[in-house]
Amino acid sequence: MKHALALLMLGAALTADATDVYRAGAAEDPHVRVAEYLNRDGRHLSAIVELRLLDPTDAPQRMPEAYRWQLADSYLSFGMRDRAQAIYRDLERTSQDKLRLGRAQLQLAEFEYTRGYWAEARATLYRMRETLPQELVEDWQDLLARVLMAEKRYGDAAEVLTDLDNSERQSAYTRYNLGVALINDGRAPQGLTALDRIGRLVPSNLEELALRDRANLSLGWYFLQAQQGGTAKPLFERVRLEGPFSNRALLGLGWAELAPQGERVRKARIGDEPDTDASPFTTFSTLGVLLRPGFTEEDIFRRAGLSSFRLSKASKKEEQALAKALVPWVELISRDPMDTAVQEAWLAIPFTLDRLGAYTQALEYYEKAIEVLEEARRRMQAAKVSIRQGRMVETIVRREIESEAGWRWKLLDLPDAPETYFLQHLLAEHRFQEALKNYRDTRMLQRSLESWSQRLSAAEQAHAASDRPPGDAEALIRRAQRRWTPPWAGLEIVLRAESSLSVPVAHGDGAYAEPELRPRLRLAASPARFNGPVERARAAQQRLADLKRQLAAAAEAQSKLLQDMSLADLDRQQQQIERYLIEARFALARLYDRHQKGELDEE
Repeated sequence: MKHALALLMLGAALTADATDVYRAGAAEDPHVRVAEYLNRDGRHLSAIVELRLLDPTDAPQRMPEAYRWQLADSYLSFGMRDRAQAIYRDLERTSQDKLRLGRAQLQLAEFEYTRGYWAEARATLYRMRETLPQELVEDWQDLLARVLMAEKRYGDAAEVLTDLDNSERQSAYTRYNLGVALINDGRAPQGLTALDRIGRLVPSNLEELALRDRANLSLGWYFLQAQQGGTAKPLFERVRLEGPFSNRALLGLGWAELAPQGERVRKARIGDEPDTDASPFTTFSTLGVLLRPGFTEEDIFRRAGLSSFRLSKASKKEEQALAKALVPWVELISRDPMDTAVQEAWLAIPFTLDRLGAYTQALEYYEKAIEVLEEARRRMQAAKVSIRQGRMVETIVRREIESEAGWRWKLLDLPDAPETYFLQHLLAEHRFQEALKNYRDTRMLQRSLESWSQRLSAAEQAHAASDRPPGDAEALIRRAQRRWTPPWAGLEIVLRAESSLSVPVAHGDGAYAEPELRPRLRLAASPARFNGPVERARAAQQRLADLKRQLAAAAEAQSKLLQDMSLADLDRQQQQIERYLIEARFALARLYDRHQKGELDEE
């Protein structure tokens, strides 16, 4: 009996499950599942459209939680922060999934940080601090520190990274940023120690290897500018010979041989008191911006403490240092002459040869340096012309013009254009990347509108080409009358005798007339505006035309912004090339003048 009762209960449960009522927007809704797939495939706009089909009134707060999560994630992924933020705040009041809420808030703050909304990102991160899940503490620290460093609040950033005492769980990137924050906050010994640990780490992947090179390069140039050549040399030697930072390292290694060697710098711990006499180190940059330590506004021969040198016969010790400096520089000039470190090496070599008394070779190298710099200036001019034509940006977006990746889209390859090489550093910066994403999105939306416009035009053309005659209202009414059937047709009435009724009253013998239904129909006036498929297509075409104009204006604004940023960066690089040319020509003229005066007694 018990077994029979259990089977009955199980059957009832299965029947109840089988008859569950469909609820739009639930986790098992096909639209929600399709949107989840589209998001994973990077088609965030299509996911938004799929979800909005379930809620044409645009009231997500009335929909199930699964729908709201999916819609908010789609909005944020496509870059529509305000809509996503409104849904996330509503979910904070209703959802019990604190970990997912924390990850959503971190993604929102990451979007605000990359877009340059630093105050908003900081507010978002501080607001979630009280409910922050333990699993997200390190990610929260890293992002908040980057935001604070972008605002140049280095002391606050260092405090955020150290107040929880979790350095053993922090990533190498976070510890690198800690060193940068400490140095910029005036605590140079502690910051240098933190960066030195990064410079000695055993990398597990190519990214950590590049980070290690970057830390050593930054440390080397720091000590070089502090006239600590002896400390700088081993740091430059840690950098790979072939890598993104190798050219800057080779350049610095040569100058380190010529700079005053100084004393070894002691290491400090994070908890030590800051050195109030140390000047803030402002040449570091946070992750996401490539370092350019070879760039200064001063005379290149005064860099790294070289101002004490004079153009006179070098001592034996100085000759040895000069000969050692030539080794990395000779290797450096064999590389791409468009790199600024290579260009500087072309000037450093004849300077060194002049100090060694090899005046003929110095003249030859100065002449070659001028040729290299003139070629760089010519290519810079060609790059500016190409930028004004918009070729590089258009080539970049054309490759993925149909992509709906939104703000998560990344530039993975560069077009073969004259300006591409000179703008490598700019292309890696958030400000350029975000403007490029905006421009790419406008072009993608323009393509989508153009596709819909073509479909609507095809529908209108098909209607115009139809050979069907126009409808006749009178004929339609006559046909309707012929086909009209009385509503009582086929109705069967069953009669039964009723014995309890009274005797009917007598009446006249007049015959009853047969009932006749005479519907009084007349044509109604034609509607003022017919709203058929063709009319709706024409109205949609007008809306598309308005959207096209708005998108064209937005695309033009973003294109102009990208062009202005690119030209400004090229102008700055051209000014550097012009300074190098002035130095090279002045040095060459000086050598010729000394030669004419007979002062060059080359041995």
